[in-house]
Amino acid sequence: MVTTMRMHRSVFRLVMLGLVLSYSVTETQRVSESADLIFLIDGSGDLRSAEFQLIRSFVANFIQDLNIGFDAIQIGLVQYSDTPRTEFYLNTYPTKTGVLNAIKSLRQKGGNQGNTGKALQFLIDNHFIASAGSRAQEGVPQVMVLMTARQSSDDIRRGVFLIKKRGTFTFVIGMKDVNKAEAEQIATDPSFVLHIPDFQQMAKTRQELMSLFSLVATKQLVIEVGETKSEVQVSKRDIVFLIDGSSSVGYANFLQICKLIMSITEKFVIGPDSVQVAVVQYSDGATTEFHLNTHSTQSALQTALKRLSLRGGWTRNTGAALDYVYRNHFTTAAGSRKEDSVPQLLVLITGGRSDDDVKQPAETLKRAAIMTFAVGVGDTDPERLNEIAIDSSLVFSVDDFHSLQELQERLMTPLSTLAGVTIVYEKPTDPVKKAEMDKRDIVFLVDGSHSLGKRNFAAIRDFIARIITTFDIGSDKVRVGLVQYSDAAEPEFFLNTYSSKNEILSHVRRLRQRGGTNLQTGKALDFVLEYLFTKYSGSRQEEGVPQLLVLITGGKSRDDVIQPSKALQQAGVITLVIGMENVVKQLEEVSSNPSLAFGVKKFTSLPEIQQEVLSPLSTLKVRKASERQTTPTTKETDKKDIVFLIDGSFHVGNTNLQPIRDFVSRIIESLDIGSDRVRVGLVQYSDVADTEFYLNTHFSKAELLSEVNRLRLRGGTVLNTGAALSYVHKYIFTKYSGSRKEEGVPQFLILVTGGRSRDDVKKPSESLLRSGVMTLVIGAENVIKQQLQQIALQPSMVYTVNEFSSLPEIQQDVLLPLSMLTGVQIISEPPTVKNTKDVIDTQERDIVFLIDGSTKAASSFPSVREFLRGVIEQLNIGPNNNRIAVVQYSTDQKVEFLLNTYSNKNDILDAVEMMKPKGGRMLNIGAALNYVIRNVFTAASGSRREAGVPQLLVLLVSGRSDDDVKKPTEALRRAAVVTFVIGAVDADGKELQDIAYSSNLLFAVQDFHSLPDIQDQLLHPLKSLIVEVIKMPSSVTEGNKRDIVFLIDGSDNVSTFFYLIRDLITNLIPNFNIAKDKDQISVVQYSDNARIEFPLNAYTNEEQVLDATRRLRLKGGRRLKTGFALDFVRRNVFSRSGGGREHLGISQILVLVTSGKSQDDVKRPSEELKRAGVVTFAIGVGNVDRNELNQVAYSPKLTFQVDDYWGLSDLDLHLLSIKQNVESVTTPPISASAVDKRDIVFLIDGSAKTGKAFPTVRKFIAKLVENFDVGEEKVQFGVAQFSETPRTEFLLNSHSTKKEVMAAIKKLKLKRGKRINIGLALDHVMRNVFTNSAGSRIESAVPQILILLTSGKSHDDIVQQAEKLRKMGIVAFGIGLREADQTVLEPMAYSSNLVFPVRNLQGLFAIQNQLQQIIKSVAIEVVETSV
Repeated sequence: MVTTMRMHRSVFRLVMLGLVLSYSVTETQRVSESADLIFLIDGSGDLRSAEFQLIRSFVANFIQDLNIGFDAIQIGLVQYSDTPRTEFYLNTYPTKTGVLNAIKSLRQKGGNQGNTGKALQFLIDNHFIASAGSRAQEGVPQVMVLMTARQSSDDIRRGVFLIKKRGTFTFVIGMKDVNKAEAEQIATDPSFVLHIPDFQQMAKTRQELMSLFSLVATKQLVIEVGETKSEVQVSKRDIVFLIDGSSSVGYANFLQICKLIMSITEKFVIGPDSVQVAVVQYSDGATTEFHLNTHSTQSALQTALKRLSLRGGWTRNTGAALDYVYRNHFTTAAGSRKEDSVPQLLVLITGGRSDDDVKQPAETLKRAAIMTFAVGVGDTDPERLNEIAIDSSLVFSVDDFHSLQELQERLMTPLSTLAGVTIVYEKPTDPVKKAEMDKRDIVFLVDGSHSLGKRNFAAIRDFIARIITTFDIGSDKVRVGLVQYSDAAEPEFFLNTYSSKNEILSHVRRLRQRGGTNLQTGKALDFVLEYLFTKYSGSRQEEGVPQLLVLITGGKSRDDVIQPSKALQQAGVITLVIGMENVVKQLEEVSSNPSLAFGVKKFTSLPEIQQEVLSPLSTLKVRKASERQTTPTTKETDKKDIVFLIDGSFHVGNTNLQPIRDFVSRIIESLDIGSDRVRVGLVQYSDVADTEFYLNTHFSKAELLSEVNRLRLRGGTVLNTGAALSYVHKYIFTKYSGSRKEEGVPQFLILVTGGRSRDDVKKPSESLLRSGVMTLVIGAENVIKQQLQQIALQPSMVYTVNEFSSLPEIQQDVLLPLSMLTGVQIISEPPTVKNTKDVIDTQERDIVFLIDGSTKAASSFPSVREFLRGVIEQLNIGPNNNRIAVVQYSTDQKVEFLLNTYSNKNDILDAVEMMKPKGGRMLNIGAALNYVIRNVFTAASGSRREAGVPQLLVLLVSGRSDDDVKKPTEALRRAAVVTFVIGAVDADGKELQDIAYSSNLLFAVQDFHSLPDIQDQLLHPLKSLIVEVIKMPSSVTEGNKRDIVFLIDGSDNVSTFFYLIRDLITNLIPNFNIAKDKDQISVVQYSDNARIEFPLNAYTNEEQVLDATRRLRLKGGRRLKTGFALDFVRRNVFSRSGGGREHLGISQILVLVTSGKSQDDVKRPSEELKRAGVVTFAIGVGNVDRNELNQVAYSPKLTFQVDDYWGLSDLDLHLLSIKQNVESVTTPPISASAVDKRDIVFLIDGSAKTGKAFPTVRKFIAKLVENFDVGEEKVQFGVAQFSETPRTEFLLNSHSTKKEVMAAIKKLKLKRGKRINIGLALDHVMRNVFTNSAGSRIESAVPQILILLTSGKSHDDIVQQAEKLRKMGIVAFGIGLREADQTVLEPMAYSSNLVFPVRNLQGLFAIQNQLQQIIKSVAIEVVETSV
């Protein structure tokens, strides 16, 4: 909108007659009304010192003639040159003396430029706002006086437009070489441009300004805002910047990207009605920095851009990032205004070639009319950039990051002018008729060896995705499987793994090259025939469905391919082969027909043969397959002893016994049974174990199958898996029971269980491992995954299914290790694993730094030393605090000092300073990890592991390991050592992820010179991990009574992973004491709406809750309304009618599991839950909004985020902190003793805004006092009122009885006053009420409580005073009436949970009980945090 000025006729006539200059104010006159006046003065070096003094004198003399005060005229001052700087705000000085003193001390800013446009924007964002003292909302005139001596160095149009749009009166006072045209453009009216030619004319100009200002202040001169007719057109547009945040970019180059974005965005008018900006950073995955609707002002945006930091990562998945932006940013919920036809623009800035396909996501963006710019730096692929950009004219390339700034103007033009795009697509020509694309089973066998290279692998991956896109995928249509191979073959997914195209494409796009040096194609062909083209892997060969194999290989096989190819042909499998032209002869040997061998010059040319490949895949029919040969392969004839240990408890039941029997039978059918080949034994167990048959009982397949079919459930109520493991170790894996382990025959145990063991499984599992038995574990229904992992040989040999009827789905997975593993080498006895809860309650840590001392890292070793010093200096060192050890490694290891070598910080720092790189060409990380386990994390070396002290390892790596790291990493985990990993760009990302305890403890740096940059990032988890746990408010852990509600995402987005959410709940349930008078459990599903699965009072024992949980099925629904669901559970589940027991003082706990950003507001319902005393845990899966999770959770420390649904199983121990009795997060500490002594001060708003509500406030205070035991050795009360100034009504020691206090409260009278200065009032009670002389017992550790009641926003600053209150240990509650909402109260309260905005006066009494309960539980504690 445009600002037009309409003067009253009399004033207008004065201006026209030139008489306005005579309308002056004498020395005795005062402007009688009010205004907010800000002086914006030029402080650049263009002004000489004397000229700046002239400006300062002018301002001071002008102010002398004004009536200064909060209810009169307020003054603010900003000085500017290159950048603006606040000298003081409108509400900084309430008196004329204060303002004049500030002006007298004013010093010239200096600077080469005078950016007036930037300064105007600064005023709008930071000064003409309520928090800075602006009274625009009260109708007080807003005035700016610009004093300048030059033409602006930047564009002023946007700033002028916005400041006039607000109805601000703008005066310009020019000196020296001021540009008259520009001055008139800035001023409200040409008559508002004044000039000071020299010192002698200053008084005259001041009088002219005073004449006009008087009219404004007395509201004789007004501005009316009319329709927009300005020359400045503020164009609406939504711009998302997608920036490369991979480690290869580096911190210095990342700053260049940020600098470019800042220089572009500062040219735009930022706001919800103008230009909106979002930023996303990406590497392996994409992360939202902020959304389009996050920042609504230019200053807020620029601040956010300055805070950006490189996230790091070893791959650059640009395609996935484009898809992420499309799904998560160009949406209404994220602030996009595409439905209002606002142009949608995406600017990609990347520093290298993408590791994944970009074409599909780029096409999606184009179809959505999103205009994509592609900016490439250095070694980027121009072809790919053209694919991404909506037009080739929007592709920009530079040689290095420092050259990015050259693109600013070239980018600005299209970003400012593009209005939209319409894309017309031709429909692709179908290669074959749809009728021909019927049922078929297609398996892709893909070369994943190192020699292929990442770029070629990406081209193959894209090619497969395009092939799959053309087919109609479904369980009754086309099925697809995929295997990767090099030395050995590994399945990615089977024919029956996925039944939808989206699931398959998602997996294909996530494919990562497995690596390997030898290409064993023949062996891989055998593998797919044996394990992929089978009924149990999803093959429908018996139904006559065509079986097709597509082999894509990059080199010549090292083994024979002719025999395996013939075997495939005899089995009725049609083989198509794609490879390089130079090995086409071998391709033809493998293919079913020479016409089905396709050669290409390079893999990036695969699209050229797509139609040729599609034609036979879509149309070929096959004759009925001949019977497959039953001659066992080499793998089947390997000798093995396999024992099945089967859960036979009543919990499994006869219903589930049948699928277990079928599963065992199918495994046996696939084996070559015989006394000199594969032997099988079987044991059933529950409370005790019983042998069904030994390894030497049956030597024929028929006998075994007959025995299995006759299997009957033995029954039993308790599941003692540990005892059963001991039984098979002692009585089955023996020579007399048929075991051939003394002959070196591999020993396998397959445990099939459906529940949690009631005894210890760890020791018997270790005994089996030491004896060389390889244990595979299959768990269904109510199992604890951590327990299964303790039993299994390794985590990859744990297989879980939702129910026993799903066992066929994992058959092939189980067969793989049975076929390939030949034995296990025992290195040493596994160390004792400490339970997390045993090591949590301590401030002690043993920290070992394992640093790369190789020749490669030698040049950056000083940076390593600096990094170590920086970290160690921040830690509390001592024999009973943190202990430090440092070990160097390369080819071998060198101990610098052990955990018990030094006991004080200075000695450690001196030792670090003396360190020199040890040198060495090799990097044997595995050997180094083994070394620290055996030699450093030991009692002799100072480790306190046995005492439950957390064991932390910080590993620094500059490159890929030359030895195996897998086994040492697993040993570290078993020893409960938490490993942090810092990797330079040349390190192997996947290897580092395997070593790190979790992805959150993996840090990427460009090289070791960048180590100091991540010091703070490392220190936070290093100082807080494990030991920093949570205490619930109001005795959450007392009495073993809780109401626990699981609110779980049941939307379509969860899909087939719902069972993993269900597993999370079933794994947690056994840890609670479920009974009518103990813990109660409820489950609610939600999506568009919410559905109670069972309420809190539905079940009174664990079995009932587990049964009900196992029966849960996905609710479904397209949208995710988390806010609605939170409100739903508060109203309907935690209510008395729903079984909630909050009224009995029983803890209320909510566990939210969600997979996406909410489509509605979560803030209000989250705050309502907090006010209701509900402690919310927030668990996010995948790309959820972390800020939203923090908003929902009771505290950010109760927020958990996992990369995928499988990660939920790792949260069990974290979530069990519900049961831990540990330290407080955001609520005041809770006293364990009975309520006795308290000092309580009421600080109440006595301004005119409270007015008629004051008697109700008085009554509310009286009712609260009635419920306390008043006395000198009990609870004391004080009261103070405030408006502009504070006033003490009575002190803490004024009255010693309840009767006296009540009488004093009844006598309270409203103080009155127009303004509210809470900061001043807080300062007053700290200085005058919470003191020894006033009766405060703070030095005697008596809890100090302040209850603030206010009806509006403060006119002064409260942040510093609120912080002082916290440091003094005063717990402040905030109660808001009328205009005082959450945002007003939160800055002053001890925590957001102690904020109570009420909608009406009766709301005061509604919060009385809750307030009273918290006051009675507060204990004093002043906490100094080191983090």
